[in-house]
Amino acid sequence: MRDKLQWGVIGTGQIASDLALALETSTRCRIVNAAGSSPEKARGFAAHWRLPRAAASVDELVADPGVDVVYVATPHPAHEAHALAAIAAGKPVLCEKPLTMDAAGAARVIEAARARGVFLMEAFMYRCHPLVRALVQRLQDGVIGPILHVRAEFGFRKERDPAGRLYNVALGGGAILDVGCYPASFARLVAGIAAGFPFAEPTKLDATGHLGPTGADELASALLTFASGVTATLGTAIHHATGRSAMILGEAGSIEMPDPWAPESRRHGHKTGFTIHRDGHAPELVAFETKLDSYALEAELVADALPALEAPWPAMTPADTLGNMKLLDAWQAAVRSGPSVRT
Repeated sequence: MRDKLQWGVIGTGQIASDLALALETSTRCRIVNAAGSSPEKARGFAAHWRLPRAAASVDELVADPGVDVVYVATPHPAHEAHALAAIAAGKPVLCEKPLTMDAAGAARVIEAARARGVFLMEAFMYRCHPLVRALVQRLQDGVIGPILHVRAEFGFRKERDPAGRLYNVALGGGAILDVGCYPASFARLVAGIAAGFPFAEPTKLDATGHLGPTGADELASALLTFASGVTATLGTAIHHATGRSAMILGEAGSIEMPDPWAPESRRHGHKTGFTIHRDGHAPELVAFETKLDSYALEAELVADALPALEAPWPAMTPADTLGNMKLLDAWQAAVRSGPSVRT
């Protein structure tokens, strides 16, 4: 039996490097092979991170018997093809968010994994952190009373580059698909808890936004209504530093999360937490400090889950992913067809 779960990585960009750096401190997972957009890039990545081998192609990587699980870290438009290649080879898959470009593509990948009988998880690493498990428990315990509203934001400012991934619609550009997926998934999680389910789908969506010169949604907001009566306001941006926070409002108080999307990382020194506010009580800080950063925690959760076909909740399950992709489709469509403003 191998002492570590052995990973093959498709993609050689920043996210792949973040995983490689994180796994240097993991005693349970390691990267053993990588494939890039060219054999040269794969060899360069392998040399930099001291991997035992580099693949000349994706097909070579997924066929490697020494690879136990595949991490898809390529740009959005390539996710579907790369996930399907790994699934066809019988390899478990952790795929960066968004799983695909739209819900139809997500359904194809999910069905392929189900038919092949292999593990599949969309890489929302915040869902794999003990911070979120603690939040779920507090909400289920009713610490702030019945849940009324969720406010979640993920926006940053990046210089416009028409050819760059963030601003090129053909490359999956736009805030909603790139980082709006985080507040969308969070609101669905919390609304699900309010109704006694793992997640919930909105029954109504109102949205607006600003489309930039390339047609990408650079700034967008949405108001969601759920069957339980819970509402949510979501915000996202790639050309405006709107922030990266979340707040849950209940009848008896609120929970404030300053940065839930990267719950702990080198940027925060592996420390994170959330604060509970209740009338008549001093604010309660629920703090965490972990030895590993979020990418390593996510990889080790996959190791814990195998050989099951999906990760334990509140990590993203295929059904949760499909619901989130449908919401992202609807949000994008509403911004493009509704009262959006092109700048």
